[in-house]
Amino acid sequence: MTGSHKILAKAAGLDNVSANQEITLHFDNIIINDGVSHKAEDMVNEEKGLKNKDNITVILDHDIPAGSFDSAFIQKKLIDFSKKYDLDFIQSAGTTYEIMLNDYVKKGTVAAVCGGHHGTFGVNKALGFKLTVEEMANLLMEGSITIKVPECINMVLNGSFPEGVTARDFCLSVISQFGEDAFKGYIVEVTGPAVENLSRTDKISICSLMSRTGAESVIMETESDGDYNKIISYDLNNTKAVVSLPGDIYSTKTVDEMKGTKISAGFIGACTGGHIDDLRLAASILKGKRIKLGFRLLIGSVSNEVFLQAMDEGLIDIFLDFGAQVTNPGCGSCKTTSIGVVGDGESLITTGSYNFAGCAGTKDSSVYLASVETVAKTAISGIIGE
Repeated sequence: MTGSHKILAKAAGLDNVSANQEITLHFDNIIINDGVSHKAEDMVNEEKGLKNKDNITVILDHDIPAGSFDSAFIQKKLIDFSKKYDLDFIQSAGTTYEIMLNDYVKKGTVAAVCGGHHGTFGVNKALGFKLTVEEMANLLMEGSITIKVPECINMVLNGSFPEGVTARDFCLSVISQFGEDAFKGYIVEVTGPAVENLSRTDKISICSLMSRTGAESVIMETESDGDYNKIISYDLNNTKAVVSLPGDIYSTKTVDEMKGTKISAGFIGACTGGHIDDLRLAASILKGKRIKLGFRLLIGSVSNEVFLQAMDEGLIDIFLDFGAQVTNPGCGSCKTTSIGVVGDGESLITTGSYNFAGCAGTKDSSVYLASVETVAKTAISGIIGE
């Protein structure tokens, strides 16, 4: 069995499992937040109530503090839900995935979410699965769900990133290469010599963004184990700095190809841009410089701990001196319509994970995805690649 299948066997109470076998899966962590999964609460039958309440965590992180009446309604609903069933409740502490990685999701466990960053838990050698709202509601009431065991793909990483290139550039390139739903039905096990040299921030970027290939889950191991449906190898030395084009995450161009593109605003933060390593890199680029006149740059930390660390290291001072705005820890401008948004005809370059029309502004705005370095440099000139 692969490492992933061993975890699934344990979660199903079995000695072993094989691909395409139906199993009843019990989750160690069940996560509800104000993104999508809150809708499952509306489907809970009060007579049935909730099972495995000790495994359920409710988190507010998408629009904190509430930036609209709709957000306020959703948050109140989750607060009441948590009180009613005496659930573990967290607010204003950072992003869901960072909180769960740091304090909840352990090695060899299985977690359930409704969001698109489910692969993130692979950093802790755990499996995260993205459920539909209906599946989440059933899980809340029944305590388990039936799944078909996915096949596994082995992604082998060799080499190291060139100077000025990051794991985020690598992931955006791979997603563009394979396209949407390329790994649907598969768990991606990321292994290889390069894994040992990756920082935690790099690992989070890879596990989180690989979820956008349609992968059922993602996990990072140092060595491959078992039989794989497919093996894909990459030499990280060949990675180039890229930008994902507005509309979807599956079309990219190199920064050199995008050189000269004017941008209105930037965001450095969220799950794949708000860690302390990210903020240190951004500060090293912005220190002693001044923001391009008319450009807006928003900085957000991934957690309260990272925010406080950034303050202690003087990074917040650098951002403010540069002319950036600093927001509270949370999702920020990754996928919102209330903070750091752009208007008709404007463009945003961001370290977030979404760039569909209207995800961080009006339908007639444009959102580009890029690395921390590319976003920071763009904030100086207002132009990509300069």
